[in-house]
Amino acid sequence: MKKKLPLIVYFSFLIIYLEIVYKALVLKNVFSLNTLLIILFSVPFILLFTIMSSLFNSKINKVISIFNSIFITFIFASQYIYFEFYDSIFSVYSIKAGTGQVFGEFFSAIFKMVVDNIWGVLLIVLPTILFIIFKNKVFDFSRKRVMFIVQLVSIVIFTVITRLVVYFNNAGMYSLNRIYYESHAPMITINKVGLLSMEVLDLKRYLFGFEEKLVIDNSHIEKPITNPEKKYNVLDIDFDTLENNEVNETIKTLHKYFKSVSPTEQNEYTGMFKGKNLIYITAEGFDSIAVDKDITPTLYKLVNNGFVFKNYYQPLFTVSTSDGEYMFMNSLIPKEGVWSFYRSSNIKMPFSLGTEFNKLGYNTVNAYHNHTYSYYNRDESHPNLGFNVYKGCGNGLELLMNCKRWPESDVEMIDATINDYINSDKFMIYYMTVSGHLNYTFTGNSMSYKNKELVKDLPYSEHVKAYIAANIELDRALEKLMNYLSEAGKLENTVIVLSPDHYPYGLKSYELNEVSKTDRSDKFEMFHTSLIIYNSAMEKNVVVDKYVSSIDVLPTVYNLFGVNYDSRLLMGTDALSKSEGLVMLSDRSWINENGKYNSMTGKFTSFNNSLPEDYVSKINSKVYGKFTTSSLLLYEKDGKYLDYYSKLGI
Repeated sequence: MKKKLPLIVYFSFLIIYLEIVYKALVLKNVFSLNTLLIILFSVPFILLFTIMSSLFNSKINKVISIFNSIFITFIFASQYIYFEFYDSIFSVYSIKAGTGQVFGEFFSAIFKMVVDNIWGVLLIVLPTILFIIFKNKVFDFSRKRVMFIVQLVSIVIFTVITRLVVYFNNAGMYSLNRIYYESHAPMITINKVGLLSMEVLDLKRYLFGFEEKLVIDNSHIEKPITNPEKKYNVLDIDFDTLENNEVNETIKTLHKYFKSVSPTEQNEYTGMFKGKNLIYITAEGFDSIAVDKDITPTLYKLVNNGFVFKNYYQPLFTVSTSDGEYMFMNSLIPKEGVWSFYRSSNIKMPFSLGTEFNKLGYNTVNAYHNHTYSYYNRDESHPNLGFNVYKGCGNGLELLMNCKRWPESDVEMIDATINDYINSDKFMIYYMTVSGHLNYTFTGNSMSYKNKELVKDLPYSEHVKAYIAANIELDRALEKLMNYLSEAGKLENTVIVLSPDHYPYGLKSYELNEVSKTDRSDKFEMFHTSLIIYNSAMEKNVVVDKYVSSIDVLPTVYNLFGVNYDSRLLMGTDALSKSEGLVMLSDRSWINENGKYNSMTGKFTSFNNSLPEDYVSKINSKVYGKFTTSSLLLYEKDGKYLDYYSKLGI
């Protein structure tokens, strides 16, 4: 009789195979020294699942083995599909907070994503399928006391070994020691030690809490660059006194950090729009491929006039899809592992749009969303931003428009809300649109179906045509908005600012490339899109070549409106200032006018041959500081928030 293989052989193959396949599919970086580390860190998991599958008699062990195999495979498959959606991984927190809500509403989109990535999914599930079919012929499920003891001792030994590796690997910005004990950087962690290790780390931090550590040393803290003859966007904050009087070490460190940040200079555009009305729009799934002179003429006009941004990016930070909205509205980086916008509802947000424009004496400061008003807890986060009215479907807007179709109409939202503010002397209005939401099909998207005839002759695939059709609704909403403003004599005195919340992840890169002028399969160009800052009274366009992203919009707008704010306390910078541009991706890769850095490969591609040797490390330090600081601003433990901004007396 042919001797059967022990279960440890199967779980060794399964876990190492899945880690490597996941690294290949998601990180596209298999052939590196990190892969050897991932194999080492996989050993405790191999032993654990082997022990769990060997405790009882053969019949029960088979059932447990199948369950464990399916469980492990599900983790990798679901994280793979999630990454293809959002360019990120989901956390334990996001499962608890919103999986049911998102899964229920977007099941068809998830199914489409599985179909679109079926070969990757099959690669992941194949070992488990083969195991279920051939398990009886190949593997031995009997209980062996000696092997159990050996495996139990081995799991302790290898766990100790991996802890020692973590302890002694302490050199560099993202050493193992730092990502295990000081920083929460999921994609970098996966790249170094694998998905399962990241999952355990995430679970541990969810259960017991975790506070990122802002390490202050010469690489992070430099004397701020200022010139006494220049004016800067700063407030009168005595960080030295605050630091000396503070007992909380984390808050002391934040005082020290912000004191070191160089503020942005005021410039020729400071106060250019002072006293004008502002309409600030987060456009759901908007992308440059929806901008066409003939099909979406209003979008085309707004994108190509006023301030014209050639290198604007909307990176995807996704524990929830409200992360892009959070960046655009607050100039902060979302905290990985939580719903940042919801958490911000529990702390003071002194630089928020509503708060600042109320201080400027604007009569009407309102916010609107033409989908469920409480989705992602916007009913808690948005009032905390100082809006006097926040209205969506479910708390009033459903009485004025059709909220019973999916997605709802942006045109109808403009019609339903315009009378709330059009007669005000000074207004600041925020809109979160929804018409551009996936699915991009003519059967699953009411806006795509509504505008189907307008795109039927376009030379694109059905999904792309459906996407453009959905955005025709946004275009017509903007056209109506501008007509209302013009008829009321307020168009010239109103500034329109619009940014997407994220790229249309319902489309594959090859579908985006049917229209896009840049290669959207590129890690950075995937997020290259359009920003609108438009005022009809501008006599000439201002072309901006600086590399900027959504976190830079708020400080840019504040400078244009002459808002009294502190540029050191926001993560973005005024796009019209002389400061160097910087676009940061969720995995802490970055791009600016001098080059691009891929954190997964450690490769820097220079656009400028005259850079100093330490340039990359300095920018990495800056990125580290912004990520960690943004995280600490939202830190909470046992219901108590750090609430840093409230400590500043502003």
